[in-house]
Amino acid sequence: MSFTDAKTFNPDILYAFDPWNKTESQHERHSHDFLEISIMLEGQATYWFDNHWSEIQSGQILVFNPGVQHAEHQKKDTYSHQLHIGISNIALHDLSRNHLPNKAPKLEIGEYQYKIIDKAWQLVNELSHQESDYRLLGKAIIIEILVNILRGLAVRPENSEKPFISNTEKRQNQLVTNVIYYLDNHYTEDITLEQLARENYVSPAYLSKTFKDATNMSPINYLIQTRLKNAHELLKDEDTTVKQIASAVGYEDAYHFSKLFKKYYGISPSKVDEK
Repeated sequence: MSFTDAKTFNPDILYAFDPWNKTESQHERHSHDFLEISIMLEGQATYWFDNHWSEIQSGQILVFNPGVQHAEHQKKDTYSHQLHIGISNIALHDLSRNHLPNKAPKLEIGEYQYKIIDKAWQLVNELSHQESDYRLLGKAIIIEILVNILRGLAVRPENSEKPFISNTEKRQNQLVTNVIYYLDNHYTEDITLEQLARENYVSPAYLSKTFKDATNMSPINYLIQTRLKNAHELLKDEDTTVKQIASAVGYEDAYHFSKLFKKYYGISPSKVDEK
């Protein structure tokens, strides 16, 4: 059973960090509009989910789908070393966007838990040493973690479920996935909302609303964000000019590009290599 389309599966990694908690602390109940994976690497902590508190020990894995309320409590005289990963832009077959098919936040997936823990430590090592292209390798490791979660749930069906979504929602998910895939691979080109709508056989208004409901931004804003993220990476090369990079990501007007970049990152493009 496959949950994904390898061609279009390209999750966005919002964050990945591994804090040490050595003093008593309490985090209020909250939820996210994205997927969060929390892995207990060492020690223990108390988590609230499913309307009760649970002791989470070393080697255990939590997956919080969007909207799932949870909280964390580090008790006195205990410690924990955890890995937290925030992920968006996930579209799995027959599932709501950014959801995994786990029935409960705490995973029970046998041998796959050990594989995930091994990958988690690899990710921590990458985050710690930050060698060349560590973010790219980190993303690859996170994708491996996701695949192992899905495999574990597939062989332990009692721990998984498929939230019902209508045929309309399935079509909308596919539309958003197709548009994101196109923008990720053609962001250097001149693209308009009307063009995207025409190529997907929908109206511009329908495309804009459907895309924004799924991603919290319009298709054109997603395009701008994609261009700027790629520009940020290119700007680390000191041998290229701002004008060259603006052109490389789809902007012929370097001044307009610089204004957009500063608005998004808070610094001008010329200051990137100074940070």
